[in-house]
Amino acid sequence: MARGAEGKLRRRNERKNAREEGNDPFMAPVEDDDSDDADEQQIGSDVPPPKKKSTSKQSIPVTQKKKEGIKTLPLVLLVLLTGTAVLPALIYASDFLGAYFQKNHVFGAIGYKLGLGPSPKKRVLSFYEKHDPSKIDNVDSILAKHYGDYPKLLKKLERKYGDYGYFLEWEQDEAPMTLALEKVQETREYIGEKFNLYAPQIVKTGVRNARHNIGFLYKRGRRAWKKTIWPHLEPFFGVPKGSAAQKRKDAQEARRKKEGQRRRKNTEFRDDVED
Repeated sequence: MARGAEGKLRRRNERKNAREEGNDPFMAPVEDDDSDDADEQQIGSDVPPPKKKSTSKQSIPVTQKKKEGIKTLPLVLLVLLTGTAVLPALIYASDFLGAYFQKNHVFGAIGYKLGLGPSPKKRVLSFYEKHDPSKIDNVDSILAKHYGDYPKLLKKLERKYGDYGYFLEWEQDEAPMTLALEKVQETREYIGEKFNLYAPQIVKTGVRNARHNIGFLYKRGRRAWKKTIWPHLEPFFGVPKGSAAQKRKDAQEARRKKEGQRRRKNTEFRDDVED
């Protein structure tokens, strides 16, 4: 205990004993001396305060921090231990799925439904309408089964039903220009049908006369172009000299073929002809 506190306690005890010994009730009470507290504070101020412990964590230099990450060696060992057991299962699953997809033509059905690439659907439908109408409902499944190998399917159908050459140039059935011309023809037929059904008779007569007049003018103009105008322009824009005779010769040969002259059959690649 500090010296100032001991002196204060001693003085308090002395004053207490003095009050107990004196029996005078009118004796003024002795007040505590505040100077002792001041002395104690002065004495206590001479003592340096204790150092406070810093609660903040000391910053560790970056170079001293421990690097944390994935440990590669245990990971490699884990892959080596489990890979030998998982790899055969993956190979079996891939073989099973591949055989299942091939058997059920999954990818072919997806490609056919998405419309990837040209499809001989129109030609196959007309072919079955001609030879086997009972299979018209199965055309989609047949085409999905042979997706990507349509030439093999078409040859098989031609060989089975003996109708060779039915699928020649089937790729042109879905060419952009062919589809556009078919759409134009369908639109023209639809408009003509509605026009003949609902148009008044006077309008029908006027359209028929206009069509006849336009056709007549077209024929007259074409004849005038060939007979009158083109002979004057041919030396400047036509074919080279001497080609007129070749053109006449080609026209005569084409006319002869058209009239029914039969060409001699080519027997160069036939097996049933003896030398």
